[in-house]
Amino acid sequence: MNELERISNASGPQPVLKQDRNLSSVEVYDQYGAMAYGIILQIIPQPHLAQEVLVSVFSSPLLQSCNSYPFSYAACIIKLARAKAVEAKRKLTALTPLEEDNLRPAGTPTPQIIFDLAFRQGFTPEEVAGKLNISKSEVLRSFHDFFKPNGNA
Repeated sequence: MNELERISNASGPQPVLKQDRNLSSVEVYDQYGAMAYGIILQIIPQPHLAQEVLVSVFSSPLLQSCNSYPFSYAACIIKLARAKAVEAKRKLTALTPLEEDNLRPAGTPTPQIIFDLAFRQGFTPEEVAGKLNISKSEVLRSFHDFFKPNGNA
């Protein structure tokens, strides 16, 4: 059972508590590898590239900082996997720039579209606002709407 399954059915350790002991890289990979890969695939949908990023996550010296992370390993791994995937996507985008038209969805931007630009494509709220020609406060409000219960999430 992975960390997300334990969270959803309330079995296993509480997700916000810190681990009692330091985990080895292999133990961390066994517990959180699938979750990290899923996050990376959301950002980089090419499996072979996502696997390369996954390797960089679990071979990163930053992984050891998860031992002192104030919350769960899962939160630390999510943060690290997302950062590595966004970094890799920015490098890929620099090599093969996307056309601006592909980044600007037609019609009124939904909270889902705004969240996707920020999370999956790694744009800052300011960059999202500029690309969609809306204010930064509208972007932040969309994040709130995206996470509201009974919302788009």
